[in-house]
Amino acid sequence: MTRSGQDSRRGGTNPRWLSALFAIAVLLPNPMAAAQPLELPPLRQTVEPEAVTEASQVPLPPPPTIGAGEAAAEAAQPREAEPLPPPVKVQSKDLDKQVPLSLDAVLGLAMDQNGMVRLAREKLAEAYVEQELAAKRWLPELWLGVGWWRHDGGIQDFFGNLLETHYGSSVAGMELRGKLDMRDAVFTRLEALRKVRQQQGEVSRFNAEQLLDAASTYLDLLAAQGAAAITIDAELKLQKLQVQAKSLEKIDPGTRVEVARVESELGAQKILTRRLQEGAKAAKARIIYLLGLDPASEVVVLEKFLVALQLVEVGESAAPLVELAQQQGPGVRETEAILGLLEEMRAKGESPLHWLPRIEVTMGEGAFGAGPGGRLDWANRWDVGVQARWNVTELLTGRERKRLAALRIQQAQLNYQDLRGKLTLAIQEAHEAVRSNHEQLKEAARQIQHAEEAYSLSDLRLRENIKGRSPSEVLLAIRALVGARLSYLHALRDYDKAQVRLFVFTGAAGTACPPR
Repeated sequence: MTRSGQDSRRGGTNPRWLSALFAIAVLLPNPMAAAQPLELPPLRQTVEPEAVTEASQVPLPPPPTIGAGEAAAEAAQPREAEPLPPPVKVQSKDLDKQVPLSLDAVLGLAMDQNGMVRLAREKLAEAYVEQELAAKRWLPELWLGVGWWRHDGGIQDFFGNLLETHYGSSVAGMELRGKLDMRDAVFTRLEALRKVRQQQGEVSRFNAEQLLDAASTYLDLLAAQGAAAITIDAELKLQKLQVQAKSLEKIDPGTRVEVARVESELGAQKILTRRLQEGAKAAKARIIYLLGLDPASEVVVLEKFLVALQLVEVGESAAPLVELAQQQGPGVRETEAILGLLEEMRAKGESPLHWLPRIEVTMGEGAFGAGPGGRLDWANRWDVGVQARWNVTELLTGRERKRLAALRIQQAQLNYQDLRGKLTLAIQEAHEAVRSNHEQLKEAARQIQHAEEAYSLSDLRLRENIKGRSPSEVLLAIRALVGARLSYLHALRDYDKAQVRLFVFTGAAGTACPPR
C-alpha cells in the first residue's frame, strides 16, 4: 500500500475511525469540566479537629482503564479503532483476592493490621505482664519435696574424738521461704510501670508513622491515576493533531517538521503515561505491605480521583494547632508520664524507705526420719528462721545512685523537649503547606480555564484554516493544558497530605495508646 493510501486510511474520512473517536469521547468526561472552579474548604479560625467532611471533587477526569502492556512500537502511531472485546468473566477466586480500599479503610487498617504496629502492641502486652508479676513479688516461695541423706565412716564428736558411725536420715514435707524488701518492691513496681509507659509511647509513635505512610501512599496512588488520565487525554488530543498535521503535509511538504514535532510529543506522553502506571502499581504494592494484607491481594481503589480533604480546620496562625499538638500529640502524654515516674523514683530513693531492712523468713515442716544403720525412726519436724539484713555497701554508693537518677531525668526531659520541638516543626510546616496549596489550587483552577480556552481557540484556528495557524500552536496549547492540570493535581495531593499530617500530629487520629 502506498503512503497516500495509508494516510487516507487513517484520515478523518474513515467511518470506523470516526466511530472510535466518538466512543472514546463518550467514555471520557467532558474536558471542559476541568475549567469549573473548585470550591475549597475555607480556612477557619477554630482548631478543634473533627471528622472527615464532604469535600469538593477535583475538576479532573476520572482515570479510564489503562492497558498495562502497550507496545513501544505503537507509541508513535495514532490508535486505530478496534472491535470492543467480549465481556470478561470474573472468576470467584479473583473476587476473593480483591480488597476494596478507600481513605477511611486505609486509615483504619493502618492502625489495626500493620506489622510494625502489631509488633509494638505485642511488646506492650509483654510489659503489662511484667507489671503484673512485679505487683506479686511479695508472695513467698512455697516448695514441696522429699530428701534423703546417708553417712558412713568417720566423724568427729564435740570432744574432738574420731568416731566411726553409720546412720541416715530422710525428710518429706513442705518448705516456705519469704523475702520482704519494701524498697525493692516499690522500685520494681515503678520500673515495670515505666516500661509500660515507654511501650505505650512506642505504640503511639508507630501508629502515627504508619498512619502517615499509608495515607500518603494512598494519596500518591490516587494522584498517579489522575495524572495518567491527564496524559491519556493528552495522547488523544495529540493523535487528533497528528492526523491534522499529516493532512497539511499532503498540501505543503514543508510542514513535515510539524508532523515530527507532534509525533515526538506523542511518544513523550506515552512514556510519561507508562511511568505513571508504574508508579501506581508500586503504590498499590506498598499499600498491601503497609496494611498487612495478603501479598496476593489485588487492591481495588473505590475513590477514582482526589478530593480536597478537611480533616482539621486551619486558621491564620499555627499557634493554636501547635498548642494542641504539644498537649495530645503522639507520644506526648506517655513521655510526661515517664518523667513523673522518674521523679517519683528519685523521691523514693531519698526517703526513709531507703533504710528499711530486708526481712527473710524460712519455715519448713514435714515427716523426719533418722536412726543408726539402716533403721529410720520417724517423727514430725518443724523449723523456722527469721532474718533482718541491711546492705551497708549502699552507704558508699549513695552519691553515684543519686547522680544516676538525675541523669535519667535529664535524658527524659531532653527527649520530651525534642518531641515537642519536632511536633511544633511538623505542625508549622503542615499549616503553611495547607495555606499555600489552598492558594495554589485557586490559581491552578484559573490556569486550567485559560489553558482550555487557548486550546479550543488554537484547535479552531487550525480546523478553520485561519491565516497564521499551525500545528505547533495547538501543540503548545496542549502542553500548557497538561501542565495546568498536573499543577492542580499536585497541589491538591500536597494539600491533602498536609491535612493528614495535621490530623495525626494534633492527636485527632487517635494514635495514642489507650490506658489499660
